[in-house]
Amino acid sequence: MSDSNQNVTRLPTGDVEGYDDLADFDAEGFLQEWQEADRAAVDLLREALPDVVAATVPAESLAEAAKHIRTHLTEWPHRHLAAAADWGKQPPADDEILWIQAAGALVSMNGESGLGSHEESSLMTLQHGDWAGAVIGLARAGVGTRAWAEDLYSLADNCPEIEGAYEPDDREPIEFAFGLIVPIWEAVGALDEHRRLTDLGRWGLPRALAWAWDGSMDEG
Repeated sequence: MSDSNQNVTRLPTGDVEGYDDLADFDAEGFLQEWQEADRAAVDLLREALPDVVAATVPAESLAEAAKHIRTHLTEWPHRHLAAAADWGKQPPADDEILWIQAAGALVSMNGESGLGSHEESSLMTLQHGDWAGAVIGLARAGVGTRAWAEDLYSLADNCPEIEGAYEPDDREPIEFAFGLIVPIWEAVGALDEHRRLTDLGRWGLPRALAWAWDGSMDEG
């Protein structure tokens, strides 16, 4: 780990602990602990990616991507993103808000996406550390970095801010889940047609995760 990252808060990859026995399940305590994990994950993104925090929006790419989303809102996969973001009949008017919510919709799952129960449950098995590790690694590697499912798995596994490492049995389900998000991120312009990170993706994917976790990359 470089000196610039020595003080970055580490984020665990596991589930929120302490609720194995349903008889002792504390819903309020579970929610509070999950909200704390959300806040820690957003803090981690900001601390790990200060250059992304300071980056200006790639306005031309954003405008083009937002127009594409609005134009194809009833088609795959945009209709699923609209449903998962819980837009209802009217998507956000602001391009930046629209794009960030579209890119993060399947992380937050504010509504039923309509993708199918197997796909939704697979995406929901990804923990804060999986998402954050993959996106931090991708943003650090820079525009043009390949982002296939196996690449996201490796980036998450090797992210220095994320505690622990994957077990061999983790690869198949995690790569399957990442494989679901890759074409989505391509469709919104975060990845290009070769599934490599774009300037919009580098600026926006960390912001999409922060939004999904009820935070913002722009908050100090």
